[in-house]
Parts: sequence; C-alpha cells; structure tokens
Amino acid sequence: MLIIYTTISNAEQAEVIAQTLLTEQLVACVNMWPINSRYTWNGKIEKTSEIAMLLKTKETCQESVYQRLKELHPYECPAIITLDVKQTNPDFANWVETQTNYKC
Repeated sequence: MLIIYTTISNAEQAEVIAQTLLTEQLVACVNMWPINSRYTWNGKIEKTSEIAMLLKTKETCQESVYQRLKELHPYECPAIITLDVKQTNPDFANWVETQTNYKC
C-alpha cells in the first residue's frame, strides 16, 4: 500500500481530482483538509491557503496516479510525494487492494 501526498489550491479542484481518481479506481480513499502554506516561488516567499490531500492506493498504481495528477493538477510544479508506509492494518491494506483498478 502507498500513500501519495499533494496539495491543491482550493476545495473545488481537490474534489474534482478526488472524484476522478476514485471513479477511475486509481485510489481507494482520499483524505482532504485545509492547510496554510508558505513556500518560495520565483524568488518570493508566498503565503497561501491550500487543500492537502492523502491518496491511498496500491504500489502498482503509483505511476498511473502520478500521471493523472500531473494531467489534472493546476500547478506548474505540483508536489506529488509518495510516503513510505512501513506497516499498516492488513485488513485495510487488503481493502485498498480490492478497491483499486486491477489494471494498475
């Protein structure tokens, strides 16, 4: 099982991405919450509100999820980060496996 982290500029865009990835069975679950972000972009320190997203998927879907995120994401340089899951509830991992596309 993998967790992929990304941030999106607003809730509406996050909802579109979540719905698309779930409908295409590339992810089993998406968690979203508002965050305040600070970062350097084009030599300036930026301050903004974003929506953080945790996408739960199986390892074989990672590249497909990355590709779709790049296609759907509004940012020029989106953070798309895989978090290493060292251990998880086996029943939950099995559920993730059964909810994601067998073609991945």
